[in-house]
Amino acid sequence: MYCVNWCRRSVEKPDPIPHQLHHKSEDNSVKTETSSSVKWLYCLTLVTAVIPSGIFGATAWVGLATGGGILSGGIVALIVLLAICIYRIAVVVRNPHTLDAYITSTRLKMLRSLSIFSMVVVLLGSFGIFLVQPLALSTFGKSGDSGVAFFVTGTVLYLISGAGLTGLLMFEASRLFGFEARIKAEPHAQ
Repeated sequence: MYCVNWCRRSVEKPDPIPHQLHHKSEDNSVKTETSSSVKWLYCLTLVTAVIPSGIFGATAWVGLATGGGILSGGIVALIVLLAICIYRIAVVVRNPHTLDAYITSTRLKMLRSLSIFSMVVVLLGSFGIFLVQPLALSTFGKSGDSGVAFFVTGTVLYLISGAGLTGLLMFEASRLFGFEARIKAEPHAQ
């Protein structure tokens, strides 16, 4: 019986886009509820900003070429960054509406979509760091002189994974611009 009711409900009213639920408000702006998959993506991007990309940037030749990654700022900077990331993850996990936003224009929707795409690419690059050797050998065929293929592949993956904070900032900017546009559109009570 439950299945029949569910099927009837899905025929009557189609499900919203899987990664975003939309609600119209009085001023015609659309409040977008962020799905759990985007929340997971957001939290994993926060984690990969420190581990593995931050730690990997401090190792071997990649560390020499990139300036040492996060550890170049010292252990205090690493601890502060870890504390900020853990706090933000705790806030996102505890409050289900933390990442919700008002999408008021096509530009904001594009910015939000671009930031989600950026976080996915960064996450793939961060996981690719663990596969430097197979990726280098499949790309270049052989390791070259003194393993230069591993160095090039590792450096490129490190640079891709290091762009995670840019994706997070774009995501937060889309939320901020949406809230600002909604506040400007509301009539001020005096």
